[in-house]
Amino acid sequence: MSRWPITPLKGHIAESSIRKGNAPAEVLSVTNTDGFVRSLDVFDKQVFSQDASNYKLVRLNDLAYNPSRINVGSVARCHFREGGAVSPMYVVVRCSDSLLPQFLLYFLKSGIGQQHIAYRCVGAVRFMLRFGDLEQIELPLPPVAEQERIVRILDEAEALRRLRGKADERTNMVVSALFDDMFGDPANNRRKWPALLLGSLCAQPPSYGTMIPASPDEGGWLCLRVGNIQNGVLNLDDKKYVDLPTDCVARHSVRDGDLLLARAIGSRDQLGKCIIARPGGQRWAFDSHLMRVRLSLDKAKPDWLQALLAPNGTLGEKCNDR
Repeated sequence: MSRWPITPLKGHIAESSIRKGNAPAEVLSVTNTDGFVRSLDVFDKQVFSQDASNYKLVRLNDLAYNPSRINVGSVARCHFREGGAVSPMYVVVRCSDSLLPQFLLYFLKSGIGQQHIAYRCVGAVRFMLRFGDLEQIELPLPPVAEQERIVRILDEAEALRRLRGKADERTNMVVSALFDDMFGDPANNRRKWPALLLGSLCAQPPSYGTMIPASPDEGGWLCLRVGNIQNGVLNLDDKKYVDLPTDCVARHSVRDGDLLLARAIGSRDQLGKCIIARPGGQRWAFDSHLMRVRLSLDKAKPDWLQALLAPNGTLGEKCNDR
């Protein structure tokens, strides 16, 4: 088995702080799930400054990350041939010839990479990863030809994952159609079902999750996050944990039948996605980007509400239109 040298990133990456000035460059954003996106394609209004002259230029294959959100996956490689410009708060990284940008990205998004990032982040209230701290992260560095081979394998795996995601989306569309066939379209309510406020079906008011930062290896409670909700099911490949104070357990813990939905996320397409939690007696919590809905089970069933709120469902589409 080959033993690749373990080396710090310093010397293999460089920070770029070239400003846009008057250069024609489209403003880009970095998202947790979709990587680099054109800001005007994601948001229904301009969210960036009118004067973008101080924005940082990025070119094809540059990496950029949000220093206060890289610990939750906000890092991506620019795939736009013409490049663009990103907020001055971002850190722009360029790789040397010894390090493939996509190889570095896969490493930073891996479980080991996230552990390195969590260890290097600084800040008492909000964690941040400075470029100087990024340079100190060590990784196994194979020859470029081997990096290319590894990237090809991971690209193929990613393509398969996306195909599975599309298949799950189509399944959800079928479920949504069957739901409307059984219960009728809630928008016109042709079957004359009673119309009630959702709050009247809840055992308690909906609540937001904890703001305590989660850790990949410390904490007594599994902390569910937006990234764990994928295509209407719970994915626990990426686990993080948190210690809940005793007085926060009731508000921020999860029990069987609770509905958890994404309430705060950069991509509109992901807003409102939800799952039904079934911890089965295990200690599960949820973070502040999720909302917990706990129904009175004698009034409504979680599976019914999940189908109603699904992105392809009637209410889900209405939520995304707002």
